[in-house]
Amino acid sequence: MRSVDVVIVGGGPVGMHLAMNLEASGVRSMIVDRSGGSRDYPRGNTHNCRTMEHFRRLGISKQVRQLRGLPADHPTDVVYKTALNGLEICRLPMPSEAEKQEGLRHVAVTDQVPEPILRCNQMYVEKFVFDHVHALPAIDCRWRHEFEDFEERPDGVTVSIVDGQGRRETVDCRYLVGCDGGASLVRRKLGIGYSGKRPEERAYASGAMASTYIKAPGIYQRFIRRKAWQYWVINENVRANVVSLDGGTHFLMNTKLRSEDANPDVEAISRYFMQAVGERIDAQFISHTPWTAGQALVADSYGRQRVLLAGDAVHLFTPTGGFGMNTGVDDVANLGWKLAATVQGWGGPQLLASYEQERRPIAFRNTAAAKRMSLTNGEVPVGAHISEDSSAGERDRAAAAAMLSGFGDQFASLGVQLGAHYSDSPIVRHGGGRVADDPNEYVPTSEPGGRAPHAFLGHGVSLYDLFGKGFTLLCLKPGADVSAFRQAAAARGIPLDIANVDLREVRDLYACDLVLIRPDHHVAWRGDDAAGDADAVLAQATGWQG
Repeated sequence: MRSVDVVIVGGGPVGMHLAMNLEASGVRSMIVDRSGGSRDYPRGNTHNCRTMEHFRRLGISKQVRQLRGLPADHPTDVVYKTALNGLEICRLPMPSEAEKQEGLRHVAVTDQVPEPILRCNQMYVEKFVFDHVHALPAIDCRWRHEFEDFEERPDGVTVSIVDGQGRRETVDCRYLVGCDGGASLVRRKLGIGYSGKRPEERAYASGAMASTYIKAPGIYQRFIRRKAWQYWVINENVRANVVSLDGGTHFLMNTKLRSEDANPDVEAISRYFMQAVGERIDAQFISHTPWTAGQALVADSYGRQRVLLAGDAVHLFTPTGGFGMNTGVDDVANLGWKLAATVQGWGGPQLLASYEQERRPIAFRNTAAAKRMSLTNGEVPVGAHISEDSSAGERDRAAAAAMLSGFGDQFASLGVQLGAHYSDSPIVRHGGGRVADDPNEYVPTSEPGGRAPHAFLGHGVSLYDLFGKGFTLLCLKPGADVSAFRQAAAARGIPLDIANVDLREVRDLYACDLVLIRPDHHVAWRGDDAAGDADAVLAQATGWQG
């Protein structure tokens, strides 16, 4: 019988990120996925700042940035038009990748992010991650295999999988993690349901939708003079979002479906596309799929005992804001180090329970933010004359633009990206302060439970680059005595790095001398002296207290 530390069901971005996190900590895993591993259909278009930080922590953010489907100088503006060949209603300017990288050359020491948001379709990034995962020796990839069932024991889990020829195999593991999407079989085997808000039929981004992968060179050749990343079409016939994938020929169109088109064929998709363009042009409809927008659902539990869940298996989003996949990646950054600590023996009996305690409130927070944005999209006024080149049309477009001009937060939302704070976590030594939570704004704070505030130590050198794969004690006072932490960590077998930084700006940012940083870059504890408290701090942070 094959034996690994962790079996991961689902080889999408969340499952592969979990495997990479485990591999970085020396933990062996197996990915089981029914697909052949192909990544040839576009999905999400945003890898947010936090996800890019996780790529950096894993050592591959530079390679990921080179994958961009859009050329480096292609604008990432968001434009609202009456049709692709029609009149512009509103434009939200956004920097190109080249402009963002140039901006990093002139940032302040305390700039909030080491890795700007990346507007690159998930399809391109997954192809790279797929190849990268295959090259890592601690990850056993079982593509074209299906998870069938599991049997949990006090000391492990026996997992049954089936290959493409119907041959069964049993695998022994310490833990099983379902990263197998919204229809998760692992979750259903556990008998865990969803709670939250189901979709309602509204004008856009709620209810029945269709996603279509299109090759249409004529869009840029004939209609677009000033390029953008996203084109939102608003007219009396159709509501659609057309995303440029490569800055030239390939696009992803999301459109609201009428009731008679619940399962649209190519002819129906062609009609929607023509209405979005404004006239008929040559196009190849590579593939399309119906889907449902407007969901805000969170699983009733994140697992039981040795069987856990992550990603869409525990939360379903409407895609507004691009939070779904990114929230899942943050899930497994949290879960990965806790699994590694438990497998390796330095994590205590309370550590894995803290995964749900920390991440489930974040799922409610993020799904609610996405839901609010989707409802707002459906409230944009569409006047009867909005497409006309007339004074009445100008008035209708101005009315829509008055609302649309405030939509920029949908494409930034730093509070959602960076502001996850584990305020009630049992493994965080809280300082007593409460952190304001705003989905649009992020205020750096070293209050325990939140993401460690970021700083640049020099050109291209992030404070995060000093953090180790395990815990890091950030020392911001020259000569501070850290021996108690060293000794306590050694006695408990906890991997601990010491990072010494003597910069006034960083000391002011953290407002303390010592900060204990977790492997996922969240603050576990802060203080000015821990000579008599270090062991208790580490015990709590690794799940041995509570």
